[in-house]
Amino acid sequence: MEKLKIAIALIGGNSTDKDLIRQVCDDTTMLELCSPTLCNEKEAYRRLGEEDVNALVLYPSTEAAKQPAHSVEIIATGKNYFLPLPKEPTAEDIAKFRDILERDFDRQLPRIAIVQESAMQNPDLASQVTTEQGINTYGPYTSEQILSRDIACHFDGIIIPEGSTLPTDMSGDASARFFAGLKAVITAAQQTTQNIEAEEGLADISALTKPIYMAIDIVRNRAFYDEARQNPLPKLFRDKREDRKKDDTTQANNNDDNTEKAS
Repeated sequence: MEKLKIAIALIGGNSTDKDLIRQVCDDTTMLELCSPTLCNEKEAYRRLGEEDVNALVLYPSTEAAKQPAHSVEIIATGKNYFLPLPKEPTAEDIAKFRDILERDFDRQLPRIAIVQESAMQNPDLASQVTTEQGINTYGPYTSEQILSRDIACHFDGIIIPEGSTLPTDMSGDASARFFAGLKAVITAAQQTTQNIEAEEGLADISALTKPIYMAIDIVRNRAFYDEARQNPLPKLFRDKREDRKKDDTTQANNNDDNTEKAS
């Protein structure tokens, strides 16, 4: 696969923020993986729409990046992927999350946990989805149960209530946001550039590099996933009985035609 083109949009910001982004773009490892381009948000979206770049990474300066319309937000930490929902999840939500985990994050047959802090209207949802749709679903758990039992490592994806601090509580690694459900690949830094400068300093830019690496992985995962499901291989085993049936059918049709002509 060719080196990917990544548009990096700094939302707001000043010269210090731009210098920080340029530091990320000039990183040797980064340049081996992709060709990053720093531009304003409007220009970045234009290039993404024209397919001039493979993915877009948003870097907000002072406030979190806005979620694009019709997208599904995924929070990615070092080991887990979280789907925050404003309401109790449904079977449709779980199926959609399964599809995202498989295609975008290369997690085949993912194991999904449901976290709810209060009693669910349908406490048997996980077992129903597992039985009826074959999606490995578990729970519901509370955040306290997930943390105290240290069982998060057993799940590929975790559905959480919107506003939950579980991703932060579970991982000290940098996290990033992915806006799934769109044709285009759009990721965003979880922290603003000013918070990164204040909390981590210029020496540690993992909070900025993570959404770029994630965008690269998603583009590649999608390509491999879609390619694997195109142009299926022909059958390696050929049943000669099928050929005989075709020959018999052809011969019968020819006999019927000859009979009609003779009459």
